[in-house]
Amino acid sequence: MDLYGDFNLQRDDHDGSQNQSHPPRWGGVDNPPPPAGESAQTPQEAGGATFNVPQYVQKLQRDLRSLGFMIIPEPNGKFDRYTEWAVKEFQCYARMRTVARLNAQRLQQYSPQTGQSAVDVSALGARQGANPPESYYVGTLDSVSNDALYTGPISGIVNARTRTAIDHWLSNNFRCPVVIEAWQINRHGQRTSIFRHGTNVWRYNEITSGGPRVFYRDFSGYYSYPNGCNPNEYQVLGAYYHYSTYGGPASIVPKHTWSQAEMMPELLVGPTTTLASLQADQNGATTSTYRVVRAAAEQECMGAFDSINAYDDALISLGPCHWTMGLMPQHGYHNGELPGFLAYVLSKDRDSYLLAFGNFGLYPSEAWTRSSDWTATNRGTLWNRHQRTFNGWIKTHNDNTDPAQAPNNIQNLTDVNRAADEANYFKTWHWFFRMIMAGRTVAQVQQAMWDMVRYRLRDVLDVPVRAGSGPSAIVSTLGHIFTSEKAVAILLRWHIYRPAHVTGQRVSSSIQSAINASPTLAWTLPPAQWTDAHESALTSRLLADATAVNPTQALLAAWPSYTGRADRHYALGDELGSLRETRNSFSLDSTGL
Repeated sequence: MDLYGDFNLQRDDHDGSQNQSHPPRWGGVDNPPPPAGESAQTPQEAGGATFNVPQYVQKLQRDLRSLGFMIIPEPNGKFDRYTEWAVKEFQCYARMRTVARLNAQRLQQYSPQTGQSAVDVSALGARQGANPPESYYVGTLDSVSNDALYTGPISGIVNARTRTAIDHWLSNNFRCPVVIEAWQINRHGQRTSIFRHGTNVWRYNEITSGGPRVFYRDFSGYYSYPNGCNPNEYQVLGAYYHYSTYGGPASIVPKHTWSQAEMMPELLVGPTTTLASLQADQNGATTSTYRVVRAAAEQECMGAFDSINAYDDALISLGPCHWTMGLMPQHGYHNGELPGFLAYVLSKDRDSYLLAFGNFGLYPSEAWTRSSDWTATNRGTLWNRHQRTFNGWIKTHNDNTDPAQAPNNIQNLTDVNRAADEANYFKTWHWFFRMIMAGRTVAQVQQAMWDMVRYRLRDVLDVPVRAGSGPSAIVSTLGHIFTSEKAVAILLRWHIYRPAHVTGQRVSSSIQSAINASPTLAWTLPPAQWTDAHESALTSRLLADATAVNPTQALLAAWPSYTGRADRHYALGDELGSLRETRNSFSLDSTGL
């Protein structure tokens, strides 16, 4: 007989209660018939004699925790959300060709009396005398080949292939190959001692102190690390942050990010576009667009691919526009822009998408519509034409999913439950790690960000606008009204923060205010004949109104010389100059769009 009575254990299963004569539920069936060779499952017979009911769900929970999947707080015999998440995580890591294995001999040398379960070894904390510091748990793991790959879906259901894989892992002392730990640090950012209960951290709110710094140790070999980053060492990941009534992981420049993940041109635009090439072409469209994008990105994601936020009401957000996975969880997360970005990456490079997201069961709710098929009013089901953004939700595997076919059949995947308690799975530390590593190591993810932010710029600049009334009314577009790099950067950031302000009346009101404040300028001329004085009046009013909505707009406008920037230790200094303020100084690089 297979593990767990051959049952496909799943959400809402439980082991029942003998004391209360409450029968179990296994495989989605209440009081199921016993497997061959097992006694009846009814906890109590008519005469009052109690049968011994197997504890299949609790056994599963104990097994997963012993393998390092300690997202389950306590083995309680109830297949709850944390048990489902643990099964999904096991299915994710069991697909990897390299996993971790406990070195029992080394553990015996370090701590002869300790049991071999991940729970037991994790409880030992930091290994005494280790230099550099490490936990007993990390110090007793080795990378090994996974000779029994799990090939099924990331469903959270303990199907037959999952049971086989768990049994193999148990027999071979395999462990989850990514270990996340919270450490106290010294003033140089070096690890000193493990924070209380800081070994093997999983749930996003497992540690709610902002004091420790979170690191990971990756035994999987799954990601290709850039030069200067050793995959066989601890690497920084982030810290816990509070925001209003929310909280969760975040990575802040430079404490938690890699210098190799700064949004330099060769990573964001492509390997042939270097800082030197932009310096040599200061008036080129790519240089102009990069200046605008980089200035906005430094206020959104701090100019780093691996500066990610999972601590507020947006579930998780990343990229130069800090695309959000979802919004406002009070009544279930609303659509966000990150699924639109995911859809674009999937359309651009399937293999890179699988590496970054798809192999872990994450997909956008809708497919990307090719730009060649766009019309003025329709750009596919992800398009929000009123706000000029691409919005959607997320999907994941179900137990009928063939992972190899999932990229071509996302319509048959399952919508993630929008309730905060359920969707918050995607702000757990291991999902945070995956998003970080996608930004750090997957080139096509990095370069897709350049495309998406340029689509946004083009769409924002095409927004129609009307100012004034009567025969002298100005009827144009934002791109013909605002033509300097500085103004376009302010518009971009305002649209990221509040899209409806830019596509609605707020920016139109700013234009009207600028006209009213400078009556001596010839506003009745066609915008193509406006001068630097017109641009200056428009930009000053735009900046004042944008700053009233978001004070950090003032920092963007001062790029690259705003207060505090030096503390981030960017590789990019002032080589490209500041945002240009003159009329017609912005040029959009539309290559490939």
